[in-house]
Amino acid sequence: MVQKRVLVVYGSESGTAKGAIKRITAEWMKKEGLKFTVADTMEGNAAAEQFSTLKDNYNVILVACSSFGDGYPPSGYEDFLKELYKARDKTFDQDPPLDGMQHAVLGFGSTIYETFQNNPRLTDKLLEECGSRRFAKRGEVDDTDEEGGKKTMETWSKEVFECLQDESKMVPGSAPVCKFDEPAGTVQDKDVGQGAVAKGNNEMANYMMYFLVVLVVALAVWYQKTKDAASA
Repeated sequence: MVQKRVLVVYGSESGTAKGAIKRITAEWMKKEGLKFTVADTMEGNAAAEQFSTLKDNYNVILVACSSFGDGYPPSGYEDFLKELYKARDKTFDQDPPLDGMQHAVLGFGSTIYETFQNNPRLTDKLLEECGSRRFAKRGEVDDTDEEGGKKTMETWSKEVFECLQDESKMVPGSAPVCKFDEPAGTVQDKDVGQGAVAKGNNEMANYMMYFLVVLVVALAVWYQKTKDAASA
């Protein structure tokens, strides 16, 4: 039996997603009787360079990524999301570019942000729209929970591994295991054209400026109250 060839794609500004998916797949590869092999692991922009041949070289794509700024893709992942958008738009007049492939996404983020999991959700949605089949429900890691998302990662790792080992759960062209909006579907489309990362940086700068203004005003009020109390 020919082993399934798995491509692992990651995108993260801090390296958290990269480190996590590498640890997960390394543990898998220590096991015996594998029915798949992790053929390659690469950053999103590198995968984008060979996007047109992905389905020729791999059967499965696993993505681990986070968001940057106001829900934008990380800088090293921007090109991959761009290729997904371009490929999605082309499916209206030709065969889906990822037809026959299957995927699973592990997202990283923090619920303190309104755009929690935006890039991972976008990725999951676009992969399906490009013809890939979702064979496992997306994992959404929240680094604000007590264990830093450890349980979510363990559950996702277990489910994905079991699917990769079970041919009955990995039938190309069959119905996806679930809809894109599980466990949640709130998502914002993002302009990933030239300068998208700069937009993310500008938004972060705006947030910081707002925070500084609020801080200065608060300090001024505190100072005035302290001064009035001292002179009373």
